[in-house]
Amino acid sequence: MKALITGASSGIGEEFANQLASQGWDLVIVARRGALLETLAEKLKDQYNISVDVLVCDLATPEAADQIITFSPQVDLLVSNAGFGYPGDFGEFDRELDQKIIQLNCVTPMSLVHHYFPQMKKAKAGSILFVSSSLGFQGVPHMAQYSATKGYLINLAESLHWEGKAEGVAVSVLCPGATDTPGKDHFDIDYSKLPIKWMSVQKVVSSALKNLGKKVIIIPGLRNHFLSCIGSGLYSRKHIQCLMKKFYHRIKQ
Repeated sequence: MKALITGASSGIGEEFANQLASQGWDLVIVARRGALLETLAEKLKDQYNISVDVLVCDLATPEAADQIITFSPQVDLLVSNAGFGYPGDFGEFDRELDQKIIQLNCVTPMSLVHHYFPQMKKAKAGSILFVSSSLGFQGVPHMAQYSATKGYLINLAESLHWEGKAEGVAVSVLCPGATDTPGKDHFDIDYSKLPIKWMSVQKVVSSALKNLGKKVIIIPGLRNHFLSCIGSGLYSRKHIQCLMKKFYHRIKQ
């Protein structure tokens, strides 16, 4: 059995590689940072006696999906994990960056699924796991691009879950809350000013794999589940958005 993981060089993607390897899966790991991928591949091959293929690829480019499909035309599990977003006012960064975020978070995952999903339905076997975010349940001020693109993944996964269910294909979407990954340190944010409780990548990924195919939307942790349920309610959305706006201004002070 072969699993393809995008964004596997660190954080949640790396942990997916670790846990799937421990279950005996052969892997295809994809990301931009080749040195980190090679180090991870050697470790997993030595520790679990599996095959690990490495593809260095920038998933924010229009060519990325075709490169991946050519490299690995058939897989049993797709973990579409690679993603990016920034805190700040919309328009603060170049439009090119916003276009790359849409390419990375939406277009490349869609293009991969466009190839693998029909294959899996024909074979009546296979699994797809999108990695979204709890911020994808509503528009979030000062995280506009990130929340919008993560919302796309939630809706796409929900749709494909029901399309694939009768054909033997499992489709789920992982929506973690605050997770302790290296990505949280990419921006100068004083997290002590926010009511954040970090969840470990081990628990997030374990929950995802345990519930893949059993739940459409996987929200790891009771606290995250409760907050996501509140935030996605039609009448509570504006209150959550006002709260997120206040949190942003708090860390900017």
